[in-house]
Amino acid sequence: MSFVSSFLQSDWTVKATKYAYNPRRLKALVFQLGLFLSRKGLANLRKQIRLMYCYLRDIATGKYKDYDVGCLIYIIAATLYLLSPIDLIPDFLPMGFVDDTAIIIWALNVTSKELDQYMEWNPDCEKGNK
Repeated sequence: MSFVSSFLQSDWTVKATKYAYNPRRLKALVFQLGLFLSRKGLANLRKQIRLMYCYLRDIATGKYKDYDVGCLIYIIAATLYLLSPIDLIPDFLPMGFVDDTAIIIWALNVTSKELDQYMEWNPDCEKGNK
């Protein structure tokens, strides 16, 4: 079974829905993702995680209002998985970020149209400025 199949059969999207409809929880998640981004060793995914961070931050603060809730839930679910200490492959193992990478790439692919629309709205995020 693939990482994505296991992810979709778990309750990550159920958990994500609770964050999507609770601004305080969403803001706390954005804060945690910001801390995660400050870590070293994320060279391969830094740009993608930064995009997720900006997207979630701008929704949580009410700046970005024209978003698709389904896409928001997928991005939140992938973020929760990334930040969770409970993984299919524990992060302390040499290949520990393989599952995280697979989930992030999957989430970005299924939400690509939404994120393209967001980047048109906030082109500075892609440059790492906002």
